[in-house]
Amino acid sequence: MRNKKMLIAGLITVVMGISIVGCGNDGKSTRETESTEQVTETEMATEEESEAEDTGDAESDDSYADETDYSEESTEFTMPVYEDFTLASGLSENYADLDNRSFVYNGKKFTLGESTLKDLIDGGIPFEQNSLNNSGNNVNKNYETDRYTAEINDYVTMQFMFGNFTDSEQKAEDCVLSYVRYSHLFVPNPDYDASMNAEISEMMIDGAKQVNFSFPTTITKDQLLEKCSENAEVDGKIVKYSVDSEVYMGSSGYTFEFDDTTGQLKEVRISWLP
Repeated sequence: MRNKKMLIAGLITVVMGISIVGCGNDGKSTRETESTEQVTETEMATEEESEAEDTGDAESDDSYADETDYSEESTEFTMPVYEDFTLASGLSENYADLDNRSFVYNGKKFTLGESTLKDLIDGGIPFEQNSLNNSGNNVNKNYETDRYTAEINDYVTMQFMFGNFTDSEQKAEDCVLSYVRYSHLFVPNPDYDASMNAEISEMMIDGAKQVNFSFPTTITKDQLLEKCSENAEVDGKIVKYSVDSEVYMGSSGYTFEFDDTTGQLKEVRISWLP
């Protein structure tokens, strides 16, 4: 009986020893795993912080570069202004005078509704030869001619139409001026390079010296409306001043068109109806 108790006690001791060893191994494995995970987490955190610092530096550098580029571009881009603009003799102080729709070319004044095609030819308007070939054509009453084109310089052009508002047929050269279009092929833009903008500006100023209106042809939309807001019809980049015809259906007057980006004048169209 005693031997049986001792045998049982020995078995219990062996089992407990095995359990203790097992628990000891499990505990060691867990600590090693936790230690490994902590090291891994620490390394990952360090790498993330390093990447964040690198990214932050890169973003900071890019931001600085953008600001620098913008600053450089803003200092390079300027819109041309005709500093020497003075009101030519015979023109109105009103930028859109519906009672005096005139312009001056090299010192000679021409008025819509009065000046004829022959007057403009004799006045030195540099018409294209193809246009001049049509000056002898007949124009029916209540009709206008096709457009006559004149090149002021490489970047500035003018177009004209002449109307027969009599009761009989007329030669084109005897018809009165009914439409004038003064157009800039380009206006300076921040997206163009400096040399392109300089060339455009030079041609704009050259055109302004040759052809005078009641307003400088380097004008902006804001400047026009500040000077001449009464009766202005504004539609985006277009500003109109018009009056209804007393004889014909429709209206005529001034139409100014401005650049979307800079607001500078791209072209002006002046029409006349009796």
